[in-house]
Amino acid sequence: MTTLQKLRPPVSTAQRPPAERPTAPRTFQLTFTRFVIEAVAGAAIAVVVSLLLQVAVLRLSIPEPSLLPTVLASLCSATLVAVVTVLATSLRASAALPWAGYAAVSALPTLLLAIPLHGTRWFLGGLASDNQFRIAYVTRFASSPHLADFAYQGVPPLYPPGWFWAAGRTAALLGIDGWAVFKPLSILSTALAAAVALSLWRLLVTARLAMLLAGATSACAFVEPSLGVREPYAWLVGAALPPLTVIAYRVLGDDRTRWRALASLGASLGLAVLCYTMLAAFWAFCLLVLVGIRFARHPGCGATLLLRTAVVAGVAAPAGCVVLLPYWLASLPLGSPSTTALKFIPYQQITYLLPMTSLDPPGVLCLTGTAWLLLRARKHAVAGGLLVLVCCCYAWSVLSQLAIAAGTTLLSFRVHPVLLAALYCAGILAVGELLVVVRRRPQVSWRASLPVFAGLAALLAVSTLQHAHAALTREVDLAYRQSYPLSDGSRPARTARVPDPGRTDEWLAPLDEAIEKATGKQPQELVVLTDVHRLTSVRPYWSYLTSTPGYSNPLGRHEERNEEVKRWLRACNAQSFTLAMASGAFRPPDVFVLTRVPGGFDLTLTHHHFPRVPTTSSERITIPTHLFDESSFTRQDVGPYTVLTARHSAAPTD
Repeated sequence: MTTLQKLRPPVSTAQRPPAERPTAPRTFQLTFTRFVIEAVAGAAIAVVVSLLLQVAVLRLSIPEPSLLPTVLASLCSATLVAVVTVLATSLRASAALPWAGYAAVSALPTLLLAIPLHGTRWFLGGLASDNQFRIAYVTRFASSPHLADFAYQGVPPLYPPGWFWAAGRTAALLGIDGWAVFKPLSILSTALAAAVALSLWRLLVTARLAMLLAGATSACAFVEPSLGVREPYAWLVGAALPPLTVIAYRVLGDDRTRWRALASLGASLGLAVLCYTMLAAFWAFCLLVLVGIRFARHPGCGATLLLRTAVVAGVAAPAGCVVLLPYWLASLPLGSPSTTALKFIPYQQITYLLPMTSLDPPGVLCLTGTAWLLLRARKHAVAGGLLVLVCCCYAWSVLSQLAIAAGTTLLSFRVHPVLLAALYCAGILAVGELLVVVRRRPQVSWRASLPVFAGLAALLAVSTLQHAHAALTREVDLAYRQSYPLSDGSRPARTARVPDPGRTDEWLAPLDEAIEKATGKQPQELVVLTDVHRLTSVRPYWSYLTSTPGYSNPLGRHEERNEEVKRWLRACNAQSFTLAMASGAFRPPDVFVLTRVPGGFDLTLTHHHFPRVPTTSSERITIPTHLFDESSFTRQDVGPYTVLTARHSAAPTD
């Protein structure tokens, strides 16, 4: 056991390992069976704790508008920080310590999200921007367990369906709409990610240190919410990558071939593919780098490394086939069209994340961690694994920028939370090792030095959490701006920051009722053409056009559909308009939901212009009123919108 793994009173000189011994005699802290049992039990604790806390927060009577939610969230998070710090630095060990750690680290992200969102049923970001497609994906699987694209009918999914499928089937099991389950399951996922990180770190360090590392990992998800906690399905993968990379560093570099460990690495890679393909590709890149490092140090073990790599790939392959094989087979006749999802360059992608240059407590921690990685990587397995991960993050950023020449990117900004987690964990490990060195000095008391470590940990945690509260402000505001898609017109509780939420979205339920009245069919039986994309997010209609090319399935041929709609407009009358739709390459819309304007109906088309800025542009077209005559379409005016239903899809009349 390394010195870092011994946060306890000093042992005698005779019992200490030699200072130059590079690796601990025992590879992992837990046996495989003990790890599996603890991981399952820890996940169960996280689920129970998160759900209980969410229910408790909902029962709180918090007046609005007020700043009480912010005050309450700060108080609860500071209390949890104190609890975790006390548990991690207590002198007396206990068998209940790991289980208390699971409860504490899962409660922290739960309360940070549940309290600010107590007055709304929406998650961070509400029903705006990317959340439209996320909620649409959950809605799709709430209506059917079959794998399908969230928008286009008859198209296999490209975006990984794992988390969304589980969320959708949970909604179906509970008998509620997909949008209503998105918030509680998103919060639950952040708690589960903390438990997963804790269980993996438990393999590598003591329970006390693992709690601090898991807590620091959770804090990274809140540094930039749009890249971390707002994508809970991605954070389940991202939070696990630092300890997983260290585990892979040990397993792939071991003289012995550990078959169960290799199979476990393959299983984790397969689960990553199901949850977030891009991070799975990044971690596969990390694994290849680890294999390359091992081969460079020991050229004679090429066959062994090839076998180990094959085992990992073989175990991960079935999950990859579930996601990628149907899409690949369907893309062959079309010549494998390129995806626009990777053709995106935000500000974070044109710069390199350098948190160690900030003059604040998190920046100092990252700087300390960077120095520790560089100094200890050759003699400390944990430092070596984390350094490889950090270097891979920066290498991925460089490759992403180089990929622009090929007309795409690697979305390197998505690995920023992983980079932060690795540096935060390295900083904590550095401080912990420094504490162990200091306490060996005869003039320094262990009881006197321990509070120093506790105080530094608490200072860092509180500083990070205060930043989290500020960073969440915009995302929380958006969660209060939309009404619920319910016929009673209910809306979120008003806050001081959102004076009048939800007016536009009050029409979603009436629009859905109008479509049902006109067609008499279930939403999953209908194709809808509209630019009110929130309607197709909360109800499982098939879309003729998606809200943005960035999330449009390449097999749906978004730009071709745009041109198809423009071709319809060349029709001179309703009959030729109907014939033009029927002769197209795609199933024509059964229902149009359009905004009324003088002389016709307004529709917004979106186009992709990578690598130009802005990447996405909008084009507004007007469909003349005379193309929708009574012989071919039924018409219902709903607020500012009009629902036009093709006669072949209309409900029979008596």
